[in-house]
Amino acid sequence: MSPFLKSKPYEKLALIYDHVMSHVKYDLWVRYIDRIAKKYLDKDSKVLELAAGNCRFAGAFSKYYPNLIATDFSLDMLKSSGETCFPKVCCEMTKLPFNSEFDLIYSTFDSINYLTSKEKLLSLFREVKRLLSIKGIFAFDVSLERNSLIHTRESRKLKDYNGIRYLQRSEYNRKSRIHKNIFHIQFDNNNKYFEVHREKIYRFETYFDLLDRAGLYVEKCLDTFTSKEGKANSKRIQFIVRRRND
Repeated sequence: MSPFLKSKPYEKLALIYDHVMSHVKYDLWVRYIDRIAKKYLDKDSKVLELAAGNCRFAGAFSKYYPNLIATDFSLDMLKSSGETCFPKVCCEMTKLPFNSEFDLIYSTFDSINYLTSKEKLLSLFREVKRLLSIKGIFAFDVSLERNSLIHTRESRKLKDYNGIRYLQRSEYNRKSRIHKNIFHIQFDNNNKYFEVHREKIYRFETYFDLLDRAGLYVEKCLDTFTSKEGKANSKRIQFIVRRRND
């Protein structure tokens, strides 16, 4: 039996990503972010997406805001998006290769959690401060510990997609606060790979502290997909952040 070979994150997962994320209601998510954004922006506003993945969200969101740039660290994911009507840039979110300002910078589906140290998270927030316009907002959601505890209770999912069999398994270490999503992927030619995706589940107050240190402030913190105030025991929270002008 051939062994599972380790691949870099999203190298093989890009081929099945749409199936893994088939439960996500992108249309509702896009409308939710638009409801937040339209209070601050107009149709011509400059928009930057962080961790855009295969650009499913960006493709729908660009219909509201066509002046959009999508970024992701994974070239495999960006390539899997096919042709789009907006630029795509492969880069790290902690080292953004732009000098012009943006009126909206956003990230969805707990992509911020993939920054697994406070130093990296602070670097991102400082990059956002550098690039955010005076009137602009930074909108991002994060996963909190309650969400990890729920998902690890349903830790194994075995599925088939286009001749590819994959097993998704979740682990959460309450001491290190690292949540792992482990994928074992087997192709019909019997080639086997595994990928390990790590997320850091920061404490609720950590975001407020690091945003403040970066020269940003929280305008709103919501329980994701609602207008209710986000709290430490929420599963996911949505931040709407602005830059301080001191």
